[in-house]
Amino acid sequence: MQKANHVEETKSTQIKTLVGSILGYAAEGLDMLLLAFVLVFIIDEFGLSPVQAGNLTLVTTIGILIGSYLFGFLADIYGRIRIFTLTILLFSIATALTYFATDYSHLMILRFLVGLGVGGEFGIGMAVVTETWSKKQRAKATSGVALGWQLGVLAASVLPAIIVPTFGWRAVFLFGLLPALLAAYARFGLKEPEIWKSKNEYKKHLQKKAAEGTLTADEEKALKQMTTFPLRKLFATKKLTIATIGLIIMSFIQNFGYYGIFSWMPTVLAQKYGYTLAKASGWMLISTIGMLIGIMVFGILADKIGRKKTFSIYYIGGTIACVLYFFVFTDESVLLWGSALLGFFVNGMMGGFGAVLAENYPAEARSTAENFIFGTGRGLAGFGPAIIGMLSVGGNIMGAMSLVFLVYPIGLLVMLTMVPETKDVELD
Repeated sequence: MQKANHVEETKSTQIKTLVGSILGYAAEGLDMLLLAFVLVFIIDEFGLSPVQAGNLTLVTTIGILIGSYLFGFLADIYGRIRIFTLTILLFSIATALTYFATDYSHLMILRFLVGLGVGGEFGIGMAVVTETWSKKQRAKATSGVALGWQLGVLAASVLPAIIVPTFGWRAVFLFGLLPALLAAYARFGLKEPEIWKSKNEYKKHLQKKAAEGTLTADEEKALKQMTTFPLRKLFATKKLTIATIGLIIMSFIQNFGYYGIFSWMPTVLAQKYGYTLAKASGWMLISTIGMLIGIMVFGILADKIGRKKTFSIYYIGGTIACVLYFFVFTDESVLLWGSALLGFFVNGMMGGFGAVLAENYPAEARSTAENFIFGTGRGLAGFGPAIIGMLSVGGNIMGAMSLVFLVYPIGLLVMLTMVPETKDVELD
């Protein structure tokens, strides 16, 4: 039995995989953001201090970091689809159970479980899509998955306004049961990618030969490589280690800019420019539309001109957009509509990570790479809003936020010097 070559998936399988992963990531965005929109009601009912309220977000972030590592390993070892389903079930059910929470400790436990599931889902869904779509359309497909988060955020911003006045804040979390239905779809509507299946079958074949004592020297070397703990494969060579570190830094910068800017901008607009809640909501809507367009354009460009050229455009664009927004724009209407430009570049880069992370690593470590690298960057970037808050002591929050533009030139330098071009790479 020879190691199987890449098998082209059917169009039906590609569509099912893409839709399932988009819905999974949308469910993740929905479940994560529901807390932010009803936190004021939770604080009031449970009598939480600001520190306790902040800890609900912190424990979710810790769960995300642990879930990123844990479920990435498990998906590489036991299969994408079953672990993908488990992660969606976990954060969906934990979100729905918030309806029954009776005290602060219950809330903390449930938010940790939500974080665990959310942390695992992203990388597995991305791995499944990259392994089923062709190299010519891989970035466009993973950009499609990235759109899911923004759609979930939009849903989270609308649902509380509709549900809370009539049914109360708890009912909002019952919508966390909806992703559980998506999990069932993912389990029964999708199959393991052919790349992962062929690798797994080949590994079992070699293990059987090893038990019989009939392995050749080359087969013994191949088996050792395939059974190495997935995380070690991210640092297998000097070149790969440099790429892994570079991708972690890029993931951190992507999430730091996103969380830093979009966590604080509504407050800045309210304090400095007197924005009402309605205006701040309009700002968020327009910036989110910019993000959606930016993500789609990134995927198209990355497949056409390459990953590195596209990232370069977005890093340079992100720097310019931040400089304009924080140092040049002062008119209220310009700030409002200019937020689309900010969203386009600052979060548009999200469209490229699924593909570029997958293309640097083999199938037996792909979910680990997606989750470990992006999860580490996302986890560290979770401290971004707090850092900006500390830098703004004395009231100069706009000055603190303006420092965000400095991270994009760093990202450009790291990407150009540490991460290889992977356009049209055949996945192993």
